Amino acid sequence: MSAHLKLIVSNGSCSERDSAGRPASRSKELDRYRMQVIAAEIWSDWLHAEFRRPEDVASFFGVRNSTAWNWWNATSRPTADKVMIAVLECSGFLDHLGTYVAADERRVA
Repeated sequence: MSAHLKLIVSNGSCSERDSAGRPASRSKELDRYRMQVIAAEIWSDWLHAEFRRPEDVASFFGVRNSTAWNWWNATSRPTADKVMIAVLECSGFLDHLGTYVAADERRVA
């Protein structure tokens, strides 16, 4: 038995998947770039609604105060594990996310 790993690369893309489940209108698709742009703003807005101060955010998520302040001021966005904590432990986070994204879509349209 060989101790080497074998790497298999697929040059296919996600867009090559079955298109049957895709929305008929391009405007109904999620603008992924827009989500990247507003992610820090969405996160910051939710933090302001749920926590009194950045120090409380740092304690809850187990991050440094500087990270909590960056989130609080919408200068950076969280990593996926912190978002998962919010989804699983904070009721209302997904509602906030959905409401914010819907409002943003109406504003941009």
